Amino acid sequence: MRVLRVVLLLAFAAWGFSACTPPARGDFAIYLLAEDLPLAEWTRADLDALSLAKEPVISTADIVSYSWDSHEIELTAAAYDRVQGLYTLPVDVDGLPFVVCVGNDRVYAGAFWTPLSSLSFDGVTIMQPFSTDDRSIHIERGYPTSDFFRGSDPRSDARVLQAMTAAGRLR
Repeated sequence: MRVLRVVLLLAFAAWGFSACTPPARGDFAIYLLAEDLPLAEWTRADLDALSLAKEPVISTADIVSYSWDSHEIELTAAAYDRVQGLYTLPVDVDGLPFVVCVGNDRVYAGAFWTPLSSLSFDGVTIMQPFSTDDRSIHIERGYPTSDFFRGSDPRSDARVLQAMTAAGRLR
C-alpha cells in the first residue's frame, strides 16, 4: 500500500512538472536581440550565443501569409504597426539585429534595415516598410542590393517552410 502511494505521488509530480514546460510547437518567430550589440559583433557571433528578447516582434499569429518564392510576409495590422515602430528617430543606419526561430531552433540572423543607411550589408535584411496600401514586409538578401549578399541563402531553410505549411500561412 505504501509503495502504491509513493508510485502515485511520483507519477502525479512528474505529470505536474511536465505541464510546466510546453513542448516546442515549431512556430515561426522573429526575435530582436536582448542587448544592443554593434554590427561587427553580432554578425560574427555564434547564433546560439546571442541573447534574445523574451517576446518575438513577429510570431506565426501575426502572419496572414508567407510567400515562399519571394519571402514576402503579409502581417496583421497590429504586427505591421509594431514593425513600423522599430524604425524610430534617430535612424539606426547599421541595422537592428533579429534572429529567425522555428520552435526552439535558431535558423538565421539578419537586421531590420532602413533605406536611409549609406552602409552596405552582406546579410539578410527586412527593409523599412512604407506602404499604406498593404501590410507586407520582405526578407531580402543584402543591402543596398542582393549583389552585396555573401554565402548561401538561409531564408530557404526547410524548417521555415514546414512551420509556414503547418500553420496554413504558405501561399
